[in-house]
Amino acid sequence: MKDLMNTPQDASNANAVLDQQFSLLHKDLQGLNTPTAIEQTLLQAFAKQQAKDKKKARSRRLRPWLAGLLTLCGSLGLLMMTVIFPASQHSLTPDSVAMAGTELPPFVALVPLERLNNETPSMLEAEVPAAWLSSLGVQVSPEIAGDLVQAQILVAADGEPLAMRLLK
Repeated sequence: MKDLMNTPQDASNANAVLDQQFSLLHKDLQGLNTPTAIEQTLLQAFAKQQAKDKKKARSRRLRPWLAGLLTLCGSLGLLMMTVIFPASQHSLTPDSVAMAGTELPPFVALVPLERLNNETPSMLEAEVPAAWLSSLGVQVSPEIAGDLVQAQILVAADGEPLAMRLLK
């Protein structure tokens, strides 16, 4: 296949041919007169399409903002639900009033929950050997196995431990 533009003269000849063809096309297009009504109809259709595209783009921009707002509302709703309906609704006893200033870990049940609901336990504070905790299923490191640990224990009327929590 032969390359048409090997020299600058060939390139200028090709440009001259293209200019001539372009001027013929331009003259033919000027001879066509589009009625004004068709031109107005096309401009209105383009304007409508442009408005639709802008509306779609605007709605896409609002979606992340709306998702953030919904997330915030959901979080506030969950917070209000936990304030209005707390998970643990228990009355204050003299022991819990004395310790209201400090946050204590929850009690760990040592017996089935059905038995806890049926009993009226009493609470004892005691220092228990760490080795005793391992017999209840609590993991104890060997370094503190011989130490005493402070705990609060809920005890049944017969003296059996029902639940406990470690204080230190």
